Amino acid sequence: MKKHLLLIIVLSLLTGVLAAQQANPQQTSGPIRNAEGILVDTEVIEIRVDAMAPVSGIYKSKSDTFQPTGKYRFVLDDTIVRENSEILLNKWLKESK
Repeated sequence: MKKHLLLIIVLSLLTGVLAAQQANPQQTSGPIRNAEGILVDTEVIEIRVDAMAPVSGIYKSKSDTFQPTGKYRFVLDDTIVRENSEILLNKWLKESK
């Protein structure tokens, strides 16, 4: 009997909570339909680009990435190319066997 009484009380409380809910909740400021049936969003989004820009008053020199000329000198003669190509061909032949 106590279980039935407790169940009836719980059910009556739940129905009271459900009855207290609003039938028509307030409309939020979401998208609305215009006269042509197109959804139009009324929310305004502001994007501030100047907040994302880097500080322009600081100049960082790029001299550490600069390679001075003449540091890497590649001398290409016909003899050097032939020697290197023969070495590479011999290695390729050994690997392919």
